[in-house]
Amino acid sequence: MSSRHCNPQAWPRLTLVIGKGGAGKSTVSTALAIHLAASHPTVLAELDQRGSPARLLGVQASTEGSVAAGERLELRTLSARRELEDFIRRIVPVRMISNRMLGSRTFAYVTAALPGLQAFLLLSRLSAMAGEAAREDRYVVVDGLSTGASLELLSVAAGIRSLAPAGTLNRLAAELEGFITDSNRLGVLIVVSPQELALKEALQAAATLRGQLNIGRVMAILNGVPAPLFSRAQAEAAMAADTAQAALVRRRLHLDEASLRVRQELAAAGLEVIELPMLFTASVGKAEATRLARALRHRVSA
Repeated sequence: MSSRHCNPQAWPRLTLVIGKGGAGKSTVSTALAIHLAASHPTVLAELDQRGSPARLLGVQASTEGSVAAGERLELRTLSARRELEDFIRRIVPVRMISNRMLGSRTFAYVTAALPGLQAFLLLSRLSAMAGEAAREDRYVVVDGLSTGASLELLSVAAGIRSLAPAGTLNRLAAELEGFITDSNRLGVLIVVSPQELALKEALQAAATLRGQLNIGRVMAILNGVPAPLFSRAQAEAAMAADTAQAALVRRRLHLDEASLRVRQELAAAGLEVIELPMLFTASVGKAEATRLARALRHRVSA
């Protein structure tokens, strides 16, 4: 596994991990959090509420707060809806009235008409967590939404600024844009598997993140990289010597070539590339995530 494309600069205080379904986003998020927690207090926050990080760590997730998931490692579940509810309770401190507002049909209509408000508040929460992490010398890893939904989340600040060209909302949106463009506070990590469709989505996402959103730190993790077993010449000789095993050898050779092609295209796009090994296991749990965390030891500098 090569680290030649990995930038040695300090790791961002908050890492948003995104990727195509099936690429291993939750596993990578958990492994990264385990690695960072080896030296610093770390929060692993989940956005999609499927509970994947909790299952990997063998703990029970809490929808109301955080749970300890290991030494220096804390697990939280975040949601745009809950951020909106907390916001309403802050501006309407009388609980009976705020609860009535939240449960009203009119409020549901307003929420549906202003979906950007929930995303705006969620992004504000991530910004606050990054600020706290910087002050307290800790890290935050966010197991993000799908690639498209994550791009929408990061785009909400610019959208709010266009709707509110002046005033408090404009100021808050400008602060959020400052957060997402600050490479010390935010990094976006795109998880890619050695497949052509996954690579295409990753390259498009990287172009949007850097070109349209001006994200200061965009990286890629090439997940599930098999250790090379043989060269092309050795593979050809093996297939000729044992035709019964030729299909297996050919499949492994294609996988090696796909990994090389994806690695080269990510690097050509100017992305920092970190590689994680393929896990030949029937299931993935804490032991496997810890193994991947060890593979990050010399590639992620906290």
